[in-house]
Amino acid sequence: MLHRVVKKYIDSLNLLPEGAKVVVALSGGADSVALMDILNRLDYTCIGAHVNFHLRGDESDRDAAFTHQLCRDLGIPYYKTDLYAAEYAEREHVSVEMAARELRYRWFEQLRRDQGAVAVAVAHHRDDSVETVLLNLIRGTGIRGLTGIKPKNGHIIRPLLCCDREAVLEYLEQRNLTYVTDRSNLLNEYRRNKIRLDVLPLLESIQPSVRESISRTIDHLNETEILYEKAMEEAKARICPDWKNGYSSLPLKISLSALEKELAAKSLLYELLSEFGFGRNDVEAVFKNRMGLPGRVFLSHTHRLVFDRDQLIISEIPAEDSQTYFLEEGQSSLDEPMILRCEQVKAGNGFEISTSRSVACLNADKLLFPLELRHPRKGDSFIPFGMHGRKLISDYCTDRKMNALEKEALWLLCSGKDIVWVVGERIDNRFKVDETTATVFRITADLS
Repeated sequence: MLHRVVKKYIDSLNLLPEGAKVVVALSGGADSVALMDILNRLDYTCIGAHVNFHLRGDESDRDAAFTHQLCRDLGIPYYKTDLYAAEYAEREHVSVEMAARELRYRWFEQLRRDQGAVAVAVAHHRDDSVETVLLNLIRGTGIRGLTGIKPKNGHIIRPLLCCDREAVLEYLEQRNLTYVTDRSNLLNEYRRNKIRLDVLPLLESIQPSVRESISRTIDHLNETEILYEKAMEEAKARICPDWKNGYSSLPLKISLSALEKELAAKSLLYELLSEFGFGRNDVEAVFKNRMGLPGRVFLSHTHRLVFDRDQLIISEIPAEDSQTYFLEEGQSSLDEPMILRCEQVKAGNGFEISTSRSVACLNADKLLFPLELRHPRKGDSFIPFGMHGRKLISDYCTDRKMNALEKEALWLLCSGKDIVWVVGERIDNRFKVDETTATVFRITADLS
């Protein structure tokens, strides 16, 4: 019987320990009812979990009442929540389907933690996996999209992937179990429904065993994916010196010359950049620009990629930084955002100007307090020490061959509207110590 097949599948993939506590996602449909009954018969400690999205009026309430009664009949703890996917979808600008998915899995995980369960079991079966592959083909996909639904993803497990819909319905009939039908699943208004109701029957008219054929292909590609992932990890390490089965910190640097030597350079670049939120169109643009001018920037929702001569640099998009730090007259130190130590000394009498880039010696008589410490802003300029003409900070950074990340990390010490020191670089020529200077304001920065 099906429950023995499912038990063998669970054990072969180590989905659940014997007698483990498991949250069962229970919609009331045929698949979830079969899953609940099977896991309960196999002596797992089951918890019923139902989400009412209030998307189908009285039918939604009917499903909630049915699942509650089912758990009562089985003597299983039951939890229900009311979530409003339509409102969430409008607020987050996503589809209702995506909203419902995000909300229910978030609640399932919270319930799992609260109840001390080891997993959340959902009722996807083999036919769902076939539909997913066809959907991904339509959207355009890489190898992962052709490997179907995974039996385990974090704490989510899918014990019914070893069987198809027909086996589920046969099991319910044998066990004399009732279930509810979501009428929206019978309408071809959604892509998945169109696949199930229109596309698969058409394919079966051409090849009756098309579901089995696609399932076999999924199994083959799952093995291929293992080799693919291994090869990609090795290739990532070749083009990223800091890559060791992942990255520990940012920024991350990708060698363009090393990338050019790879046989599947574009696929490799996609596998790497997709981890930082870059989509296929982004990767296409980056790949085309790989030999272009340095300085170009590409953005995902969370990360930024900068071209810097022979490398790409990936970093998080920085938060808007308008913070200004003040150094008052007579103040001897500043501890954030960096450590500065300050002192006033008399000029002359053997005083020597330091040549260290971490020390600035300024004419104290020309400074207006409080001094301000901030990051560069658009249009900032100064007169570099030893020069007489103004230079934009951006041009100075370009001359110094700084990349975009290094430019943003600069700190400027300002007196009024004037930049007196590009910290760790050069002072402004107007504030230098000369023969007329009576008092020197010496600042030492910790650049470590």
